[in-house]
Amino acid sequence: MALIVLLTLAAFLAAPVSAQWKSGRATFYGTDAWSIHTGSCQYGQLAEDVGTGWDIAALTDVAPDYRGSCGRCKEVKCKPTGFKDGYGSWLDRSNVCYDTSASVVVMITDTCPCHYPGNYNSNKRWCCGDMYHMDLSLWAFEKLADTKWGVIALEWRDVSCSYRPAKAAKRPWGGKTKMPDWYKPRPGWNRWMDKRLAFLNKDFNNKGFNKGRKMV
Repeated sequence: MALIVLLTLAAFLAAPVSAQWKSGRATFYGTDAWSIHTGSCQYGQLAEDVGTGWDIAALTDVAPDYRGSCGRCKEVKCKPTGFKDGYGSWLDRSNVCYDTSASVVVMITDTCPCHYPGNYNSNKRWCCGDMYHMDLSLWAFEKLADTKWGVIALEWRDVSCSYRPAKAAKRPWGGKTKMPDWYKPRPGWNRWMDKRLAFLNKDFNNKGFNKGRKMV
């Protein structure tokens, strides 16, 4: 299983940018700061300075491109519009985006299963195919809109994992505010625990993307 996952990751490193933006929806996860490290793709402890770092996402298992999605990267940006949840309720998100021209590149590292007994009602609301849906990490979501909204509309497209947006979205607290305590790694953490590293190092380091990277 692990070998298949890693080979899939390597295959998507050079994926071309898809010119066409598509519509979708996103919730977020990782509010405890560390549950994102136990994704179904088995990448282990994720490092902030490896690949897309903690800008990651879980894709619904009913999405048309779910098969082989581990390691695939997508460029996402907030879309100012309303939409329905899986129960048919209308949600107005037409005025929640920070900057509709700014985007984030996220890597798929986890799954949002439609049928999940431990959290069935919540997952059914978002991850059962009524609309293309991603569960973004908290780090990615907060660059696009305030987390108080819980869910936003998206525009997304497939990109190479080494792709850098023309205008990268930034965290609202920027570099002038002290980093929240929950951003700091747990004791015993080190970047070599990130199983993405072996395949991403060549692609990213050769282009200088991992050198001097900062939390912004």
